Amino acid sequence: MTPRILDETALKAREQQIIDAAISLIAQLGIENLTMDKVVARVPFSKGTVYKHFLGKEDLLLAISNQAIGILSSFFWRAFEAEGCPRERMLLLNFSYLLYAILYPELFQTAICAKAPNVIGKSSEQRIEEQQQLEMKLLGAIHGIIEEAINNENLTLPEHMTIQQLCFASWSMSYGVISLLSDEVEQCSGRTDLVVERELFNQNNLLFDGLQWQPLTKDKIYNIALRKTLAQVFPDELALIKEKGRELQF
Repeated sequence: MTPRILDETALKAREQQIIDAAISLIAQLGIENLTMDKVVARVPFSKGTVYKHFLGKEDLLLAISNQAIGILSSFFWRAFEAEGCPRERMLLLNFSYLLYAILYPELFQTAICAKAPNVIGKSSEQRIEEQQQLEMKLLGAIHGIIEEAINNENLTLPEHMTIQQLCFASWSMSYGVISLLSDEVEQCSGRTDLVVERELFNQNNLLFDGLQWQPLTKDKIYNIALRKTLAQVFPDELALIKEKGRELQF
C-alpha cells in the first residue's frame, strides 16, 4: 500500500497533537518526568513518526516553549494596544502575565527550562530561529510602552540603564513574583498571607515609583484603573479564571 502523503496542514495538526500530549504529561507528571517514550505512548503515532517531527525531548520542549511565547505575546500586545497612559498599560501587561500563568501553568513552567543549554544544543535550527523571532515580538510590546513613556516625558531613563535593561527588570520582577507566590505554578514557604496579585501590584508600583514613572501612585489610584482595563481587555480570561474559583484581589 502506498503511504498516504500528508499536506502541510495535516502535518501541522499532527505535530500539534504531539505537543498537546506532551503538555498533558507535564501537567500530570511534571516537566522533569517528561520522556519521548511517554509521549509516544500517549499519541496514535509510531515512534518513528514522532521523531520525524521532533529531534528529541529537548526539541519538543522548545516547540512547547515557542507555543507558550506565542500565546503570551498575544496577551502582551493586547495590553500594549489598550487605552491608558504608558504606566497603566505596563501594569496591565504585567498582570496579563499572571492571567497567562493561571490559565496555562504547564506552559509557564517551560520558560526557564527551554533556555537550558542542553535544550538549545539539541534542538533544530528552525525551532531556535522561531523562538528568537517570537521573543523579539514579545519584547517589542514591553519596549514600545517604555519608549512611549520616554517620548511623552512620563519617564526619564536612568543614565546607567538602557530600555532593554528596563524591559528585563520589569519582566524578571513579574516572573519572580508569579513563580514564588502563584498557587497554580509553585508554592513558596515564605509566602504566609501573601497574595500573588496583590504583591504583583505592589512590586510593580515600587519599581515604577522608584523610576519616577509618572503619574506616581500618590497621584493616581492604579487599582481602580487596572480593574477597569482588565475587564475591558481580558474579559474571557477573567471569566475562565473565575470558573477555576479564582478572582483577582488587589
